[in-house]
Amino acid sequence: MNDLLVLNMIEQLTQVRNQTEFSSWVENQLLCGCSASSVLIGFGKMLSEYSMTAHYVSPGFPKSLIKTFDIHDPHLAVPMFDEWRHQRSPVMANLSEETSHDMLWQTMFKQKGYRQVAVAVNMDQRDGSTTYMCLTDLKCYEEDMPLEVFRKHFAIIAPILHSVLSQIEYQTNLEKKDNKIAKLTPRENEILRWIKEGKTNFEISCILGISFSTIKNHVQKILIKLGVNNRTQAIAKYS
Repeated sequence: MNDLLVLNMIEQLTQVRNQTEFSSWVENQLLCGCSASSVLIGFGKMLSEYSMTAHYVSPGFPKSLIKTFDIHDPHLAVPMFDEWRHQRSPVMANLSEETSHDMLWQTMFKQKGYRQVAVAVNMDQRDGSTTYMCLTDLKCYEEDMPLEVFRKHFAIIAPILHSVLSQIEYQTNLEKKDNKIAKLTPRENEILRWIKEGKTNFEISCILGISFSTIKNHVQKILIKLGVNNRTQAIAKYS
């Protein structure tokens, strides 16, 4: 994959605005451009707590491996994450090399017939948000000095990919919040606004001229509809 192709790939990536466009970019730009056999791209957090959402998974990617991403320890569950963490640059592994002991993820890839695995990561140290990309058999990097060329290209792509997925995640969470807020009745919205102002149930009942028990019932319905446990969480959803 030459530099011009990479620049075009990045240009197309910067125009991605939603999940549908992202999936199209992966299929038509990334997989085709790299001549990769499969890819998994996830976004989540790997500092203080670990969670990851797969934004794209190729049909050929080992399904049994995806399940290991549910293990709440990225150093055990995520292929080559430790290698990236030590080098802070894209990494690649040749599965055809003989080793005395294969790790679980290596065994799973070999069972699929893959010969090569490449990983690029971008982590925001401020909040731990992380974009993780794992590709198999990148045929375009099988020429001279494949690792050096791969590192150069994906060191550029990874942070841009992270920015795009961060925005998609933000929009998705915003839409979920808006959908929950939309389920509230006008009266519940009004009460929630007063809760945000720091008013107690008694104070709201006085302001609106409604009985304390009625306000209490409304607040309980608000918490249920927003899927939260307390007033503080409700305010956070509303903000």
